Formats: sequence, C-alpha cells, structure tokens
Amino acid sequence: MLPYLSWDLGTSAADLPAVKEVNQRATVIGYDRDAMFGGWLTGVREGVVAQAGTIDPYSGAPLDLNNAEVDHIFPLSAAWDLGAHSWTAAQRITFANDPINLVLVSREQNQTKGDQLPSEWLPQNPRVRCWYVEKLFGVANAYHLPLPAADVRIAQKQCGFAKF
Repeated sequence: MLPYLSWDLGTSAADLPAVKEVNQRATVIGYDRDAMFGGWLTGVREGVVAQAGTIDPYSGAPLDLNNAEVDHIFPLSAAWDLGAHSWTAAQRITFANDPINLVLVSREQNQTKGDQLPSEWLPQNPRVRCWYVEKLFGVANAYHLPLPAADVRIAQKQCGFAKF
C-alpha cells in the first residue's frame, strides 16, 4: 500500500474548511523569504523528514531522500501577499515552521510548484489533489489567510465529483 493512501484524502468540497475569498492575489512589495520568515527552527525539517513516507505525494513516484525538499503547502510568498506582510516576525516564523503546512516532496515537484496556488498548480498525482487542497484550506483557515476566488473554485472541483 502506498503511504499516502492512508492519509485522509477527503471526498467532498463540503469537507473544505471555510476561508475568506478575495478577488485576486496582489503582489505586496518587500517579500524576502529569509528576512521575513527566517530559517528552519531546530528539529522542524528533521521532523518532517522523519514523518515522510517513501512516496512523493505530489507525483506518486518513489521519494529519494537525497533529492527531497520540504514544501510549504501554503507558499510563503503567497502568504506574504495575502496577509502575512502584516504579521509580526514571530507569527511569520511560526507559520514557516508549522508542521500543518509542511510536506516532504521531490526537489523537482517543489521547484515546479514554487509559490503557486491551485489555479496555477496542482499535484501531478490526481489521487492527492483533494488532500492537497484540504491541507491548503486548513492552513488558510488556521492562519486567517484568504484565498483568491479562482483558487477556491479549482479547489472545490478537486474535492467534488466534477471532472477536472
């Protein structure tokens, strides 16, 4: 059995946590990942690696730990643009190191995703798309971050019965 198959993959758009919608994502000047969100707190990255399975959830391919990176499910620059620019440094560091927003994936998948949200990028593996957007919505809900309307619509399609 593939490790991600034991994850709660969700079944319905109704399962998505409520988030505030905005028309679009505005670019907020001043984003600097290291300066604004800091580096990894002690043990965080190691904890994500220790909890990871042997399959890249985004692609469904075997995960080579020598070629893996920790992805922020809700990208840091997207968080900055959608509200984190008004947070304190401590709040941003907490967000960047919160395990609910972290997953180990291949370097290729992480780099391909970059700072994109669901209307621009979804996991290659269709079996985890609902899981991915549920995680994204969960992070958005926990940190009171809005999502652009286009991303909400795409996310709902992933967890509904409409064909994508």
